[in-house]
Parts: sequence; structure tokens; C-alpha cells
Amino acid sequence: MNDTKWQFDQVAEEYDFVNALLSDYSFFVSNMSSIKRKALDIGCGSGLLVDQLSSYYDEVVGIDISNQMLDLAKSRRQRSNTIYLNMNAEHLNFNEKFDFIVSRTTFHHLNDIPSVIKQMKGLLNGGGKIVILDDVSKVETPPTYVYILGALQEFIPHFFKFGIKNAVRIFKHNTSKPWLEHLALDKYLSEFIRKTVAGM
Repeated sequence: MNDTKWQFDQVAEEYDFVNALLSDYSFFVSNMSSIKRKALDIGCGSGLLVDQLSSYYDEVVGIDISNQMLDLAKSRRQRSNTIYLNMNAEHLNFNEKFDFIVSRTTFHHLNDIPSVIKQMKGLLNGGGKIVILDDVSKVETPPTYVYILGALQEFIPHFFKFGIKNAVRIFKHNTSKPWLEHLALDKYLSEFIRKTVAGM
């Protein structure tokens, strides 16, 4: 997790820009808990999902291990009902419980997924929901050229959707050395792990 922290610190600004444009959080919004007092986002990054959920929940807590990401969240997406904390997802330390616990593309960074799931269940209020969205691949760590080719293929669609300036900025982030070094250390979840997590 320390490597992940350092890598996200390095790319925080551009990661936030790209994800603000490209990320779709409708899956989480459409699967919210019926009771909407408190929500928790594990691996909240720059607070994009926390910000979405804050329109529905009385209080939303976002945790992350990257101080740079959390600084962006606090400066850009701090609301009266949002809290951002530096906390390791593998060691959830709360005295409160939540109605909705979410995580987006964080689980493939974890060393002990069953332990984290157990902790999440322990933090869930009766009738609450856990929603996890993550990367699943037949190849645990795709080679770097796959990401570069993907960035090239996406450039034209991004140009038509976001304009040339934004398309270039997205491409530069997706092919930058720090981001490619991060992706080279990613270990995506397998279909077996996905089914295991879903069944826990």
C-alpha cells in the first residue's frame, strides 16, 4: 500500500482532472441504501464519489492513504456534511456504523480482501448496503503497451466529446511515466476473486 500511496501522490492533480471528466458514479447512486444517514467511501481519492453521495446522505466519510488526493478533496469537494480522513483501507478504525459503504477501484490494491470485507460488514448498520466496483481481468497485470494502445484508441472519441485541449491532457496523463509505473504494479482481480467477494 505504501507504493500505491506514493504513486497516487505523484499523479493526484491529473488523476482528479481525468476522473472528473470520465468517471460515472450512477451505479452507486442507483444502488443506495434505503436509510440515508451515514455513508463511507473506502479509497475516496479526490472525493468525487463522496461529493455525489453527499447530496443524498446526512453525512459522508471518505478515507484514502494519499495526502495529495485528500488535499484535493478538501479544497474542491468539502461540504458541511463531508469528512475526509487519511486511513488505510486494510485497517478501518471507526467507532460508528454506516448505512452505505462503497469502494471504487480500490480492492485490487489490497493485500487481504477477506479481512477488509469482514471489517466492512462489522461497520454496517442493519439494513445497510455494501457496493464494490473494481477492475476484473483475465490478465493480472497487463503489459504497458496495452495501456498506451488504449490511450491512443480513446484519443479521437475524447477529442469529439471533450475538445482537443482536454483530449490531449487525458492522453498525457494516461501515458505519463508515473501513471504507467503505477499501472505496472496493479494486480487486477480475477473472475474467481470477484465471485468470492460477491459471495462473502
